[in-house]
Amino acid sequence: MREIALQLLFLCCLSVGQAQHEEPQGTKNETEQQAYILHQDCFQQSIYRELGSLKNRVDQLEKERDALPKIAFSAALVESGSWIIGPFNTDTNLVYKKVFTNIGNCYNPSTGIFTVMVKGVYYFRFSAYNDGTPNTNAAMFKNSERIVSIWDTVGEDNEDSASNGAVLELQVGDSVYISLHAQRVVYDDINHYNTFSGFLLFAM
Repeated sequence: MREIALQLLFLCCLSVGQAQHEEPQGTKNETEQQAYILHQDCFQQSIYRELGSLKNRVDQLEKERDALPKIAFSAALVESGSWIIGPFNTDTNLVYKKVFTNIGNCYNPSTGIFTVMVKGVYYFRFSAYNDGTPNTNAAMFKNSERIVSIWDTVGEDNEDSASNGAVLELQVGDSVYISLHAQRVVYDDINHYNTFSGFLLFAM
């Protein structure tokens, strides 16, 4: 944005400089020449004022951009090895321990919960994988509200993946997490088939 403003400044100054060296057609006396020069000076001053205003606006927009909150995270279930997670007797939050990105530190790798620190609209997505008989059922929750789910419990095939996502309007203090349904399982290893990611689209 700053580069565009500087280019406009250069082009306008070049245009003004060229105009000042062009004599008006049909100039007949010194008075008309002085009037023409005065007109060009006024025009140049006007251009400089407009460009100064544009530069100030660009500076202000850059400050506002830099002040915007930056929140994004992405994590996988396991850091090393291969694991079958589940089955549990009750619905259980999945804890994604391998953190790829956690800008803003809203995601807690100890609990698997994303806690909102900035009111706004967010995008979240999660994936799940099973490596045997289909037996996976997981869901994304906003606080205690089930938002979206994935389900794979029927079929003779194995090694299935599924994913789902949602855009959510959230308040400060809201939490978003992934829960594995009771008696269901997921499988993960260093290939990171199971992920949980999200980011702030815009603050409100």
